[in-house]
Amino acid sequence: MSNIHPACKPVSGDFHLLNVQIKEHVAKSFTALLTCNIKVPYMKAVNLEGPPRAARREAIKDGMELGRKFLAEGEAGARSVCLKLKKTKWLPQQLVNVDEKDLYTNHPLPGFRDSQELFAKEEELVPPGEGWIRHSPTMLVHAHSPVYFVQKGEKAGKYCRQGARPGEWVDIDPPHAPQEYDIKVRAASASCVRRGTKFDRAVTLNDVTKIARLSLKLALSFVDRPATGFALFQGLRTSEAAQWCAENFHKKLLPRLAEKIHVYKTEELQEVLEATLKELDTEVMKSAFPFSGCSALLALLLGNRFVVAGVGDCRVLLLEGEGKGAGSTRLLDCEGRLDDEEEQLRFWQAGGMVVDGLLHHQQADKLDDAKRILCAPNVFDVLLAPDDELDVKQVRGAYRKLALKVHPDKQKDKDSVEMKAYQYAFARLEESKERLEGMIEEDLEACKQMRRVLHAEVHTRSGAASLLGVDWTPASDSILEEIEQDAAKAAKELKKKFAKLQAFAPDFGQAETICDEAVRTMARPCTVESLPRTEALLKEGLQMSRALGVRDLRSPRSVVVMEPKSASHFVSTSATIRFALLCGATAALKDDQLVQSAASHCRRPKASALAWNALVDAPSSAAVCISISPSGKAEAPAAKRQKTAQGADTVRARHILLRHQQVRQADPMLRRDPGRSLQEAEELALKTLETLTKTPNQFPKLCRCDGKSRRKCFRANHGNSCTLFCNLTAEFYSHRDINRT
Repeated sequence: MSNIHPACKPVSGDFHLLNVQIKEHVAKSFTALLTCNIKVPYMKAVNLEGPPRAARREAIKDGMELGRKFLAEGEAGARSVCLKLKKTKWLPQQLVNVDEKDLYTNHPLPGFRDSQELFAKEEELVPPGEGWIRHSPTMLVHAHSPVYFVQKGEKAGKYCRQGARPGEWVDIDPPHAPQEYDIKVRAASASCVRRGTKFDRAVTLNDVTKIARLSLKLALSFVDRPATGFALFQGLRTSEAAQWCAENFHKKLLPRLAEKIHVYKTEELQEVLEATLKELDTEVMKSAFPFSGCSALLALLLGNRFVVAGVGDCRVLLLEGEGKGAGSTRLLDCEGRLDDEEEQLRFWQAGGMVVDGLLHHQQADKLDDAKRILCAPNVFDVLLAPDDELDVKQVRGAYRKLALKVHPDKQKDKDSVEMKAYQYAFARLEESKERLEGMIEEDLEACKQMRRVLHAEVHTRSGAASLLGVDWTPASDSILEEIEQDAAKAAKELKKKFAKLQAFAPDFGQAETICDEAVRTMARPCTVESLPRTEALLKEGLQMSRALGVRDLRSPRSVVVMEPKSASHFVSTSATIRFALLCGATAALKDDQLVQSAASHCRRPKASALAWNALVDAPSSAAVCISISPSGKAEAPAAKRQKTAQGADTVRARHILLRHQQVRQADPMLRRDPGRSLQEAEELALKTLETLTKTPNQFPKLCRCDGKSRRKCFRANHGNSCTLFCNLTAEFYSHRDINRT
C-alpha cells in the first residue's frame, strides 16, 4: 500500500503504537476499540469505538476495517468509517475468514507495533527490590548505588553502570537476592549510674530495612534477613559526644549500606562500619563540643554474618553453650589501654604522659633530661626554655650544658634500654642545634614568629585570638562566617612571616597546622556562658589513648588516635549463642566473670546485660547482650499442650510486675508509687529472677505486693502499664499454677 496517510509514517528507529481490542459488555454485546499513539508530526493519541454488535466476529470485522482505514486516511478516515459501521450489517459470508489474531499479529504496514505485546514485555522487565526511579524512557536507576536497569531495546533486562568515558556503559551482574535465615534474634541493653552523670548510650535497630525506609527514605531490600544493628557509646569527659553519636550514627551507616545492591563481602561490611566511625569522628571534631569524646562500638547482623567495629575502651565477647559449661571467645578487643607497654611508648613519643591514671599532655618538670629532649614538641623546646632569648650564643650555651648531662659516655650503671634513650636524646640534641643555628642565620624574625606559633595554646578562644590578632569575644551564629574569614586572612598573613624557613625548620608543617587549628577555634560556635565549661575540659585527662573526638589531644600532635578495629563471625543456624558488647567499665571484666554471672540467662539478654553491669563499681557502666538461636520456623509446629484440671482457688501466672517512678499512673485506685527508680526496679527484677531460678517454690511469696494491701501484683496491676518482668524471664514458668492465698 503506497497511499499511507502522512501522520502514520513511522520515524526510523521508532514505532507508533496501533492497537485494536474487542470489548465485551455485560449485556453480551461486543465493541471494537481502536487506540493509536502517533509520534510525528507531534505526540497525539487517537481513541475510536465501533458500534455495539451481538456477535464477536462482527466486532472483529469492525476493528479490522477501522485499522485499515486509519492506516490509509488517518484519523478523519477512521471517524468516517465509524459512522458508516453503525449502518452496516455484516453478511455471514463476509465473516468466514475473520480471525481475532489478525488484529495483533498481521498489521498491514511495517513500523507499527501492538501495544499489548509491548506492555506485557515491560511488565516482565521490572527489576526486583525497591528504590528504582526513572532515568530515561528506556532505563531505570537505583539512585544510591547507582546501578541502571535497561527496560527496552537490545539489552533489555540487563544491569549496567556508567563507564569512565562519557556515553560508555559497562554490564554488571544482577543485584543480590536477599536470603531469610532461620534464626531468632533477641537483644537488650542495660546501663547503671551509681554516681554522677550517665555517660553511656546504647541503641538497638531491630530492623534496619524498615528504619531506613521510614526514617531516611532509603531502600535496603537487597540485604539478608534478619537485618539488625547495634551501637554502644561510652562518653569521655562529658556525655555530649556519646549522645550525638547515638542520635546520628544510623544517618551515616544506613546510606553507606545502601550504596551497594550486590552481595557484600564480609571485609566490605567491616569497612562500612569503620568508615561510619571515621565519619562520626569528623563530625564531632567540627562540632560545638570538640573536646568531648567517646569510645564507640558498632555491630551489624545481616543474615548469618555478624560484623563489629570499635574504637577506644570496648570489647566484644562470643559466648557459646549454656550453664556453667559455656565457653567464651574474644571476637574484638580494641587497643588504647594506658597500661599497655606498646601504647605507652606511642603516646609518650607523641607528647603524652599518664598522671594519676589519666592521659595528659606531657609536663616538662616531671621528666628527666633525656626524656624531655626526646619528647620535646619542637626544636626550640629541645634547647631553650620558653623565656630564653633566641640567639646563636644562647643556643650554643644550652647545648654545652645539656650535652654534659645526656652524653652516653657520661652515663654509668644504666641498662641497655636507658642507654638507648640517652643515645637517641644526644642525637636529637645535636640535630636540633644545627637546625636552630641555620634557622637563626637565615631569618631571626621568622624564627621568632615560628616560635610564637609553636608555643601558642590555640584550643582556647583567647589563645587563638591572641595568636591571630583578632577579637576573642564569642559571637552569634549570624556573624560567625565573617569571623572565620577574618581569622583565615590573619592566619594566611602569619604563615607568610615564617615561610622562608620551610627548607630549614623540621617543625614547619606543625606550625602551619597550629595556625589552621586557630582558625577552626575561632569559627566554632559558642556562647559566653558555655565557653568556660567547654574550655575547662582541656585540663581533664583521658582514660584511653584511642578515642573518638577529644580534639585537643589529637591536633597538632596525636597523643590520642582514632584507628578503629573490626571483626566478623558467621552465625550457625542450629546453635544458641550470645554476643556481649562491652564498653567502658564492663570491657575491663574478665572473661570467666562474664560467663559465670550470666550462665543461667542464656536466652535472657536483658538479664545477662544487667548481671554484667552488677559486676563493676564504676560511676557509669553499660552493656548490650545479643542472643541468637534457631527460630524453628522450618520445623513442624508442636502439638498444643493440654490444660490441666485446676481448682477454684488457683490461677495461672506468668510475670511479676514491678512498679517504678516512670510508670504512668493509669488507675488512681492502685497502690501508691513505691518510690523506686527504673534502675532499682531492674536490679530488683534480676535479684528476684535469680532467686526463683534457685528456689521456684518462692514464687507465691515473691509475687505478693509490698504495700499495705495484700493483693497480688498480677491482680493489682492487671491491664495497666508496668515494667514487665518478662523482659528478663522470657518464658520463665509460663504455666505455673499459683495458689491465691
